[in-house]
Formats: sequence, C-alpha cells, structure tokens
Amino acid sequence: MKKYTLAAILFLLTFFLKAQEIAERIPFLDGEKYGYADAGGKLVIPAEYDEVSEFVDGAAKVKKNGFYGLIDEDGRIMVSIALESMGEWREGMIRYSNEGKDGFYNSRGIRVISAQYTLSSEFYEGMAYVKQSRLFGYIDKKGRLVVPYKFMEANVFSNGMAKVGQKGRYGFVNLDGEVIVRPVYESAGSFHEGFASVKIKDKYGFINKDGKLVIPTEYDNALMFANGIAGVQVGDKWGYINAENEMVIPAVFESISASIHEMFPVKKGGLWGYIDPYGYEMTHFEYESANHFHEGLARVMMNEKYGFIDDRGKLMIPCTFEYVSNFHEGRALYKENGLSGYIDFSGNIVILAKYDKAGHIFEEGIVKVESGNQTFWIDLNGREFRK
Repeated sequence: MKKYTLAAILFLLTFFLKAQEIAERIPFLDGEKYGYADAGGKLVIPAEYDEVSEFVDGAAKVKKNGFYGLIDEDGRIMVSIALESMGEWREGMIRYSNEGKDGFYNSRGIRVISAQYTLSSEFYEGMAYVKQSRLFGYIDKKGRLVVPYKFMEANVFSNGMAKVGQKGRYGFVNLDGEVIVRPVYESAGSFHEGFASVKIKDKYGFINKDGKLVIPTEYDNALMFANGIAGVQVGDKWGYINAENEMVIPAVFESISASIHEMFPVKKGGLWGYIDPYGYEMTHFEYESANHFHEGLARVMMNEKYGFIDDRGKLMIPCTFEYVSNFHEGRALYKENGLSGYIDFSGNIVILAKYDKAGHIFEEGIVKVESGNQTFWIDLNGREFRK
C-alpha cells in the first residue's frame, strides 16, 4: 500500500469531498445539436444549439444560426441570440461584440456596458483594459473610465498593478488610475510579493509598488518573487536572491523555475531535480524534465517517459507514459498511441485513451473531448454526455 504525507492525505480528503460536486447542468450532444443534461444524464434543456459552454454563476453562452446569446439553467433566454461573438466568463462578466465593438454583460443577463470599444480584455481585479482611437485605458465594472486613454499597450491587473506601454517603454498604473511608474523600462514583469522585475540597458532588477528601484539592474535575467526569493541569471548560471538582494541560493544552475511551491525544479548537470526555498536538494538530479506541483504531485520525465513524484520526492507514478498533463480535480490526461484518456492519483487508468483530443482541466467534474467528428463532455469516471 502506498504511503502519503499528511499534506497529501488532507488534500485527497478535500478532493474526494469536492468530487461529489458535479455541475448541475452539463452540455449534452444529441446528433449534431447541443442541449444540457442534469448530473444523472437526463436531458433537461432541449438540444437546439450549434455550440454551448459550461454554466457560470447560473448563465451559459450558446450559439445558434451563427449568433451568440445567454440562457439560464432552466433554458430561458437571458440575452437574445443575436450577438456576433462572446468571450469567456471572468469575475461575473462576459465580453460581447456587435458591429466590431466590445461591451459587457453580467451573469444576470444585464448589459452593464454597451458595445463601444475597438478592443477589450476580460475583467481582472475589477478592471478591464479597453481601446478607443488607437489608445488604451481602463474601465471598472460599471463602465467608468478609471485610467484615461493614453497608453499604446495595456495588460491586465495583477496584485493591484497593471503594466502599460508607451513607445516601447513600460511602466505601471494602480487600481486608482494613478501612474505609479512612468513608462521608462525596456521590459517589465508583473508584481508578485510586492516586487516586479524591470530591464534597463539589457540588465534586470526589481522595483517595489512605490516605483522605487530597490534591487539594482545588474542581472542578465530575472524571474518573479515567490516564497521570499526570486530567480536571477548571472552569466550563464542561475541562482536566487532575497528582497535584500542577497544571493541566498548560489548561481550554479543551468535553468530554474519560479519558487512558487515548497519544492521547485532546477537544472544542474543537464538534468532536473528539486530544491526548497533554502536551497536544500529534495531529490536527485535525474529527470529530463520536471514541472511544478499540482494537487500534491509533480510531473517528471525519465527515459523519455512521464510519471509523477510526491512532495517528499518519491516517485508515486512510474515514468511509463508517453505524455501526461498536470492533475486537476484528481485526473491527469495521458496519451497512448496519440489518443487521450485520464489517470487518477495512483496512476490507474480510469478513462481509456480513446479520444482524438481532450481537455487538460476538469472543471466541476466535467471536461470536453473530441472523438471522430463529435465534440462532447465526459465526467470524472468517463461517462459520456451524448446520445
């Protein structure tokens, strides 16, 4: 019997409780049309749509006769099916387009922002960038212009800041619309743990949220801060510094990753292994590739085959697969002879590799797959929602 760490056991218990929470309305394929079934597979919304999406906050995007709209969980029309296109749900809002202009609906089917922008993003941290007359600004969820149209480039908000560009130089604005950092840097990363990497004259350093350069631009490359440290490149080697610019893990690695977990992959001697934020080696350097942890396991490759290790560095699923994805909701996609299926945490095949294409991420217990000329959804146990 396999032994698991306490953290892994707690995660598994949480997963198995959540695994019972399958979506109440699941896209269902009947012939060439889509409707929705309940968790038991019974068709509850007639199959009359050419395309459908999963429900978010009680609303779903559907397509019929080339146009898009929204329906509720009883199949009632919330937004007339007459829109040219619709984006994806984020923060209770969905972008739509009509006559080449973008606007937004909320999950109650209310048009809160009329179609008026030539380009826009989804909402992040309550803000979306929008474009008019070749310049970008930012609006809130009520459509109020918080950041005026004055930037040539714009990015979504992260940790209260958004990167903006002007004539090939970059700076930052905050959620209040204030320009905290003027666009003066050759490149800039996103803020994490209060710092963002910036580049001047081909060298990297870090600024804080006040826009002050707190770590000089003296490195050849830099990753984001995580767990109090950031990866930096010195010549052809990588190491990690802390917020005081002290090299806390020496620059001895050929390649590294951001330190976003208690164990993270680094490369030395041509092979990958794992270290902790203090630089202690948690595994041998024996993998041809290595990834971050997802749901308690990390994907690794040996002898051109994939498997998974746990947070003690123990190989829990042998490297026997031609390809695997990361775990989501207790399932990881695997491939065999070019076809896709799914395995569980023990490496057992729970859904045979028989699909031409398959999604990597289960959400609310379902995922979209393709077989032949049909696209449909399956649940965690492989039940197909099609007739």
